[in-house]
Amino acid sequence: MKTLCCVFLVGASLVQGAEKVTYNDQVLPIFRNACLNCHNPDKKKAGLDLSTYQATLQGSENGRVIESGNAGASLLFKCVKQTEEPKMPPKGDRLTDLEVAVIEEWIRGQLLETADGKAVVAARNNVQAAVVSLEKPAGPPPMPGDLPLEPVLQVPRSTALLALAASPWAPLVAVGGQKQIALYHTGSLEPLGVLPFPEGFPAVLRFSRNGQLLLAGGGLGGKSGRVALWDVQTGDRVATLGNEFDQVLGADLSPDHRFVALGGPAKAVKIYSTKDGQLVHSMKKHTDWVTAVAYSPDGKLLATGDRNGGIQLWEGDTGKEYSALPGHKVMVTSLAFMPGVVASASEDGSVKLWDVKEGKEIRSWTAHPGGAAWVDFTPDGRLVSCGRDKLCKVWDQTGKMLGQTEPFSDIALRAVVSNDRVIAGDWSGLIKVSALDGKPLGELSANPPPLSERFANAQTRLAQCEAAVVELRKKLQRAQENLRAEQSVLEEKNRVLEAAKLLPGTVELRITAEMKALEDLKKNQEAAAEPERAGFQEKINAQAAVIERSRLELAAATQARDAQLAAAAQSVRESLQGGIGGLENAVATAKSALERARADAASAGVQLEKWSRARAYMAVYQSRQSVDQKQARYEALRGTVEAALGSAEKTRRELEELSEAVSAAPARLAAKDAERTTARQQLEKWTAAVAAEQTALGEKEAQLQALNGAEQKPAGTDNDGAGGSAAAEPLKADIAKLKENLERTRAEEKKATTAVVAAEKAAVELREQTEKNGVRLAKLRQELPGLLKAAQAAKLQSEKELALAKKEWETARSASERLRAEYAARYMGRGEG
Repeated sequence: MKTLCCVFLVGASLVQGAEKVTYNDQVLPIFRNACLNCHNPDKKKAGLDLSTYQATLQGSENGRVIESGNAGASLLFKCVKQTEEPKMPPKGDRLTDLEVAVIEEWIRGQLLETADGKAVVAARNNVQAAVVSLEKPAGPPPMPGDLPLEPVLQVPRSTALLALAASPWAPLVAVGGQKQIALYHTGSLEPLGVLPFPEGFPAVLRFSRNGQLLLAGGGLGGKSGRVALWDVQTGDRVATLGNEFDQVLGADLSPDHRFVALGGPAKAVKIYSTKDGQLVHSMKKHTDWVTAVAYSPDGKLLATGDRNGGIQLWEGDTGKEYSALPGHKVMVTSLAFMPGVVASASEDGSVKLWDVKEGKEIRSWTAHPGGAAWVDFTPDGRLVSCGRDKLCKVWDQTGKMLGQTEPFSDIALRAVVSNDRVIAGDWSGLIKVSALDGKPLGELSANPPPLSERFANAQTRLAQCEAAVVELRKKLQRAQENLRAEQSVLEEKNRVLEAAKLLPGTVELRITAEMKALEDLKKNQEAAAEPERAGFQEKINAQAAVIERSRLELAAATQARDAQLAAAAQSVRESLQGGIGGLENAVATAKSALERARADAASAGVQLEKWSRARAYMAVYQSRQSVDQKQARYEALRGTVEAALGSAEKTRRELEELSEAVSAAPARLAAKDAERTTARQQLEKWTAAVAAEQTALGEKEAQLQALNGAEQKPAGTDNDGAGGSAAAEPLKADIAKLKENLERTRAEEKKATTAVVAAEKAAVELREQTEKNGVRLAKLRQELPGLLKAAQAAKLQSEKELALAKKEWETARSASERLRAEYAARYMGRGEG
């Protein structure tokens, strides 16, 4: 009864605009009456607790269930209104229209906890409109700046790759993993960031037409589905849209950034506004799950495909049906647009091209026997596809294959082309990067290791590289020493060789001297007298013998020299061909190995610095989050302090109101008694009037009956029939008038009876209410001192917690600013974050 009274009071306030609808005063009683059996601290169905204000704001296991100021976008409101599943309450009577209106008004009034409480600021999307263009935007394409590289979740093994997208203009690819999106540079294959997707598993990724935004759609199968949008450069989440009861399977962002279209197992295509998150169109044409969604490059058309093979075209702005594209008989797995052309892939194995204006098939070919899982256009108009044949292929629009990858070990699920690199993933989670000719270039991961592991690996690799440099430096030194030693031996051999070359030289000099002496003897003989000539002849003969002996000695020395030269030359040749050559090669090899090791060490150092920077940025990022959390706690505690005395003050006001009511009760009771007496007098008056009029009517009817009886006498009597008939007319008129008056009098008597009943009831209720007020007043007078004491204690405790929260917030803010400054000074060369 109390809840109903509360609701009726709120209903009056809604009409009159006299009161604010609050959680404590009006909404909680409704929840207690209808919702808390399933949604309480002990039994949080779907993780939702509605028993307290903070728990209600926190929402369910899938996120918020109420959006401040926007009842239409609030899941809780749609459930209690029973316009969407799950209907609340699931069993028993639904909430009354008035109760639903109360909850709606509370949400529109920005979720007040108490009449004096603060409004909850509505969450706003921050999606900037874009100019629709079919050309590449001017300037450098958007690329991520400093983003967190710490994975949200690291699991033992990767799962099937269901979400993959390449930026249309930048060397950037997004890879969907469990509760996260990993970003990579398609040239270097280096990681650029990790974006959290706490909603669950991404099932679709799309870059905006201009490359500024990244869309992810997904969720948890059979439970929830959402679409998120991020700014590619900052990594900020700029919008969260949809609140589905199953996973989003297909989604896309309109080229002007105004709308997001999505679809899934509900068989409906929904279009949401990115400005306020409102559902603007819902189209129910498909007969099975919606599996693919794509906007045309100009945004004028939207294509959607389903599990039955149907493809539907809609007007992009209005959601009106445009045309249907028949052709596939089984599931449409993917849709992609070029100006005037839409491509479709299907489990029938084909890729089809359609003229969207005419709604006709242009071309069709069997791309992947067994089933095509994906198709996408590159910015220059080529197509990339993959499927159950475990291959990824690139095509022109005539269906001519331009290249294909090496086979995967499992079904190829997703593929994109970026800078003539094919990036594709399969059912096992393997993601390979290949050239157009199929040459493998590397791999990516949707399940990257944590930063601590990357940093530790980089440290280990750097230590190994540095150790290798030291060892190779020693090896080079030993090789150089061996070479120098062998070169010394060679020099000694060369000295021996040179000495050997000099051996005949002394004999030749002696022979030359001896020849000169012989010539001198001959000259002296010619000049001498005859007797003396014979003596000179003996000397000449002796000198000739000496010369002959020297010549023989020279021949022997020359022969010995030649033999020694040959042996020394052979030894030198052997040194040059063997030891020296080998040692020179060893030195060159050691130098080359050392240079490679130094390059590896430099590369390892770069990687270590990269992961060191990533860890430093992660510390900055986490510090910012900590500051935000502590600020939110501080703001919440401020409200707690302000509301600490609210309960006691409310009791005090109730006590004052009850005191006034109890004091005024005797006069009000007397007035009610007077009203009851007056009502009874009025009833007696109208009852007497009814009796009098009934008597008069009876008399008139008796007179008429007597007159009618006289008219029945035989002819020839004293009565004249014509005269009797004339006398009856005034009686009939009087009777009719009396009946009319009697009806009015009876109506008044009925009103008087109702008034008496109402007066009696009001008097009884007032007396009962007065008694209750007296009991309640006595109880409040007894409770108020304790409530005031408890409230004061709660306020003091809240103030202590508030002071502590403020200190923690300020400390966290100071630490965050210090970390930002250190990071900027070290990695950005300037004193700002």
